[in-house]
Amino acid sequence: MSTIDDHLPPAVAALQRWAEAERLGTGVQVGQSRIDAFADATGDHNWIHVDPARAQAELPGGQTIAHGFLLLSLTVQDDVAALAAIPGITRVLNYGLNKVRFLAPVPSGADVRVRSRLLSLQCRQPGQWLLTQHKTVELQPTGDVALVAEQLALVLIDP
Repeated sequence: MSTIDDHLPPAVAALQRWAEAERLGTGVQVGQSRIDAFADATGDHNWIHVDPARAQAELPGGQTIAHGFLLLSLTVQDDVAALAAIPGITRVLNYGLNKVRFLAPVPSGADVRVRSRLLSLQCRQPGQWLLTQHKTVELQPTGDVALVAEQLALVLIDP
């Protein structure tokens, strides 16, 4: 465990304390209705995602599978509420990704959860901190990893 710098602004010290602990998100079921809604939102109606009858006949396991980018989108939901609750943080912006790998398909109806851990927290300029986290999306109850990502967020604090 690292030591919190006494000279950090209070919001950054709180952010660092929060980010240092490995966090295991709440479980989420990736049901067909969620997959269909994501297909509608993105225009990705590939049959492997939205055609249960064809998937039953042609895919190993006989089920449709979630979009990789749907799984990636799940990696932010637990952070949003936690970061918004830290006094002094004014905004959190998606800053991008350094690396993403889709390692295993997630069948419709599967339960997943997100595991997060801090890679770095760096001051970019006064009032702006770059938070880099390692994220995994794990199938439940097996813990098999479906996705790994290095996710970046720009955290803005009160001056």
